[in-house]
Amino acid sequence: MISFTVPGNPVGYLRMTQGQVRLMKIPDRDIRSAATLKVKERIQRYLEYKRRVNLLAVKFQFDRKPKRKIYLDVTIWFASRCHFDPDNVRKVIQDGLFDQDRLVAGAVDFGYDATNPRVEVRIFEP
Repeated sequence: MISFTVPGNPVGYLRMTQGQVRLMKIPDRDIRSAATLKVKERIQRYLEYKRRVNLLAVKFQFDRKPKRKIYLDVTIWFASRCHFDPDNVRKVIQDGLFDQDRLVAGAVDFGYDATNPRVEVRIFEP
């Protein structure tokens, strides 16, 4: 079993369109709309969180393209009652950890901790 903690406030899953992928290549100074700039910032926050999850898991040896079913259990500690859908947070963690995630199952639970928001991750085989 592998377990680790991702510190900080969790981020929810973001499905990116081709237009949003192209948006990431445009310098901020060339974006004229405040709404478009806000979309770009949200995408950057999502990608950075996904990278952080990946970096925390690098020291563990596990198959990023599992050939049999594995479990990913996630416990989320939100800072406040205004938060992302817990399943969407689990999806970000799953995407950050696995290149091929069709054989990944598991559960998600959540609670509240204003002083120490975090995500506790456990990966194990049945």
